Amino acid sequence: MGEATGFLKWDRETPTRRAVPVRLKDWKEVYDDFPEDHLRTQAGRCMDCGIPFCNNGCPLGNLIPDWNDFVYREHWRDAIDRLHAANRPVCSASTATP
Repeated sequence: MGEATGFLKWDRETPTRRAVPVRLKDWKEVYDDFPEDHLRTQAGRCMDCGIPFCNNGCPLGNLIPDWNDFVYREHWRDAIDRLHAANRPVCSASTATP
């Protein structure tokens, strides 16, 4: 599951939010693009805690530790398949829980 000590090695990082005045002029995402290498690093921070409370916290039922592991290992097809297995409207997942 990711990097066992990733949460100790890498600080938490989130995508930059686009300015509200800019967002009011379009229907684009709230966040700027997040570079793939940063995405992989953040996915590697998953602690493999044994009792992943994040699964219960996701309103869409996504298996977050599994998805993080696939992203960390660059198994993109498996990552999207994992999201599809948990819920069908994947397009809403990214905006419901950014």
